[in-house]
Amino acid sequence: MIIQCPSCSKRYQVDEKHFQGKERVQFKCPSCQSLITATKPESAPEQPSSSTQKVQKVDGTASGHGVPDAHLLQMPDGKRFSLAVLQGPDQGNIFKITKPVVVIGRADADVELNDPEVSRRHAQVEVKGGTIILRDLKSTNGTYLNEQHVVASEIEHNTEFRVGGTTLMLIVTENLD
Repeated sequence: MIIQCPSCSKRYQVDEKHFQGKERVQFKCPSCQSLITATKPESAPEQPSSSTQKVQKVDGTASGHGVPDAHLLQMPDGKRFSLAVLQGPDQGNIFKITKPVVVIGRADADVELNDPEVSRRHAQVEVKGGTIILRDLKSTNGTYLNEQHVVASEIEHNTEFRVGGTTLMLIVTENLD
């Protein structure tokens, strides 16, 4: 099967052997480093001929969230997620993440920052079970991880990233409730 990167649109061949008994696999695009998820195709009674290859475009339109595989989004049990503002106008604020997709921006966002360098809808954090993705929403000033511009990247506990002039840190803790 051929899949297409949601960010740079490059196409890659993914063979059955890559799945190794799994229903889906994730890997980074060699070109732009965006996270790509490939879902194992269902067995069809009639296989397409070798001249016809199925193209699965991972374009982020699932469920209207602009998120690839949006149906997989879920908050894991026993974990608590927060974004702490380390630098910028909102320094010291902590925002709880209580849903699988959280938009960061200056207005009309789940995490509203008082930073004029932040776009109205700048970036989003997506939680897919144990995987957390930071995704830029085509912002004017970009989203940076280790001072490298990113379109989408996997992040984890204590990862620092910058939107506009604001530096945030993802905090993942055990839920003691």
